[in-house]
Amino acid sequence: MKIKYLKLKNWLLVSVMSLFGLSACKCNKQMVAPADNKDKTEHPGDLDNLAKPMYGVPATDYRQQTDKPAEPKVVVQEPPREPQVTVYGVPTANFAVKGRVVDANGKPIRGVQVTLVNSNDDTEGLKNMPEQDFPPMLTPHSDTTDAHGNFEVKNTDRPWETMSIVVRDIDGTKNGKFDNQVVSVEFGDPEGGGDKWNVGVKKAEVTVKLKRKK
Repeated sequence: MKIKYLKLKNWLLVSVMSLFGLSACKCNKQMVAPADNKDKTEHPGDLDNLAKPMYGVPATDYRQQTDKPAEPKVVVQEPPREPQVTVYGVPTANFAVKGRVVDANGKPIRGVQVTLVNSNDDTEGLKNMPEQDFPPMLTPHSDTTDAHGNFEVKNTDRPWETMSIVVRDIDGTKNGKFDNQVVSVEFGDPEGGGDKWNVGVKKAEVTVKLKRKK
């Protein structure tokens, strides 16, 4: 009777405990850790699910990284290219003008400056320019008449058919005062030919008559 009574008592106790979610058996199994403490090796895909809500970016799985240094990048340098030179040349010609400067009676005038310039230059401005302001760059293209009124001027420019000489009385009152002039000089075909761009020499001879100032 005692044994039956004990069995009935145990059965009632187990039934009551089961109603409250308790277990009457002793279990040797280890408690299961929460999901956050599970071994990450069993669920590698959970890294993204954990990181995205926190940071909004995929998590980095450092287990896949190694200590192997990154291989250096190999930069291939192209050999230097030779510079390409493009030359655009304009044909030129050498101009040479010989002549004399005389007065209305044909008497030579000494000390007159004669300058050979491009017809597109400001010849009128050069004609009336004070001697101290005259451009030094025109000195190689200028000459001063000698005692016989002779001069010779040279210049290199585009092969114009016409150039100009600016004649200026710069010696003061030694030989009288004369009006300055600009004289147009026409050239024929050039003679010979120089280098790649030069078409030759254009020559001309002129006689310039200056008027005395009143």
